[in-house]
Amino acid sequence: MPGPTRGPGTGTWEVLSAEGKTDGTAVISGDVVYLRNLYQDDGGYLDTNGHASDGQKRSGGRYDVSTSPGKDRGEGTGRWRIFAQTSSPTDQAVRLGDVLLLWNLYGSGSFLETNSTAGPGLYDVCTNAYFNRAADVTLWKALTAEA
Repeated sequence: MPGPTRGPGTGTWEVLSAEGKTDGTAVISGDVVYLRNLYQDDGGYLDTNGHASDGQKRSGGRYDVSTSPGKDRGEGTGRWRIFAQTSSPTDQAVRLGDVLLLWNLYGSGSFLETNSTAGPGLYDVCTNAYFNRAADVTLWKALTAEA
């Protein structure tokens, strides 16, 4: 579906510190975070879950991605290191409009990416060991949530 959501809250994520930072503290490029979906006020936490499908593996996919009711379904599965490509000013803080990379901490780690088609949606999501293997598939953007 084109646009930031396919339904209320489906494309909206709350960024929570996985390092014990207090709410309202700036997210710094390199911080470890949890991403909580706000669908119906609790759509779960972004989490790696099982190996990539055969289709995903053909382009380097490592793990499938879904949401989980808890912050970590397994050791590191729900933890993401967030990196900003750049920001202004260049003080390491992550800001709205920044282009981001998300590195999952499960196992030896891998980047969050869009990969192949997913039923009625546009793309499936998995992790991949390759950084941006094709046409910005690992680049994400921080935007203001729609009210």
